[in-house]
Amino acid sequence: MRLFSLAVQNLKRKPFRTLSLALAVAIASGAVFSTAAVMWGVERSLDRGFSRFGADLLVVPQGTLVGMRTALLTGEPSTFYMDGAIAERVRALSGVAKASPQVFLTTAEGDHCIIGDAFLVGFDPQSDFTVLPWLRERMERDMRPDDVIVGGRSEYDIGQTVYFYGEYFTVYGRLERTGMGLYDNAVFMRIDKAYDLAEASKRFTDAPPLAFDESQISALLVQIRPTANVDAVQFAIAQHPGARIITAGNVVTSVRQNLVALFSGTVFLTAVFIAGNVLMLSAIFSTIVNERKRELGLLRAIGARRRTLFGLVLSEAALLTTAGGVLGVAVGALVLRVYERTIVFHLESMSIPFLWPAVLEIAVMAGIGIVLALLVGLTGAAWPARTASVMEPYDAIRAGE
Repeated sequence: MRLFSLAVQNLKRKPFRTLSLALAVAIASGAVFSTAAVMWGVERSLDRGFSRFGADLLVVPQGTLVGMRTALLTGEPSTFYMDGAIAERVRALSGVAKASPQVFLTTAEGDHCIIGDAFLVGFDPQSDFTVLPWLRERMERDMRPDDVIVGGRSEYDIGQTVYFYGEYFTVYGRLERTGMGLYDNAVFMRIDKAYDLAEASKRFTDAPPLAFDESQISALLVQIRPTANVDAVQFAIAQHPGARIITAGNVVTSVRQNLVALFSGTVFLTAVFIAGNVLMLSAIFSTIVNERKRELGLLRAIGARRRTLFGLVLSEAALLTTAGGVLGVAVGALVLRVYERTIVFHLESMSIPFLWPAVLEIAVMAGIGIVLALLVGLTGAAWPARTASVMEPYDAIRAGE
């Protein structure tokens, strides 16, 4: 406690220098905290979304990887089709537990649709394992042919009537928020009704008709048996002409690579701040030790041990940088607001849902930021502290005169 009290008194001697150093540390720790929170949030969104996806493999037409990735992540309407007979062939494979087809369609501008350019997905309730399990709210009855299910971000209310291509549907239920654009933004209907809409679209002349029929699907979601050889199943599916296999890992890896590119500048700048703070603290505490040679020499002369002086300098650095770390967390909270209005807003504008980390996770990141600031202080002050501890009392007193 005496060492702590003496360290506090020494820091109070030069309030401007102390405040300047604390602010410098705060900038670095705040950048680390805010960047980690945003990247953790994106990771959480991806992990939560794909954990709820339920499918191990996604079979799509050749050449549609980018479109399918966009549909999954953002919910942006994507339309592509392949021969629907592939569903039965895939179901027949020994390692496949479930296979459920989906067909993608989009609405058109005009009086026959409640809204233009909305993403509609036809799914098969009998084989489905990725939509119905995540119903958060629904009507107290079984789903009817003219019912639709909306994503967690949809503005439609349960029981509301909507119409697409002149046909009326009732909003039967709403999915939980998943963090995946497809399941948060799309409208889901029975696959047979999607085929009916393709026929109905031909009656209207103010928009191109939907370009698919009952023999086609857009994607096939595949769940593999726990004991099956995943590589063998993928190889068997890949033998079908015109089919392309996507795994959740492919999409997550791609997005994470894009995120690394997005945040690389911030990470580099943060690393520069940290390295700069270490060097700055080392230089300034060297100056402080040099200014206080007489004082340190007198402490040694009256019986202070070498380790006491070493601990005194480190205590001052630890107090200073810990205070800077706490201040940095507060600064980082303000930076998070900036991120919310820039990066997160940009993601939301592309219909990519963003899930903020939980309060406990944010608290952990704040603690890491403070500990990092403390380590910066201890690292930067280590050499000046050693210099102070090895000085001979007589030489230090004479040098400080």
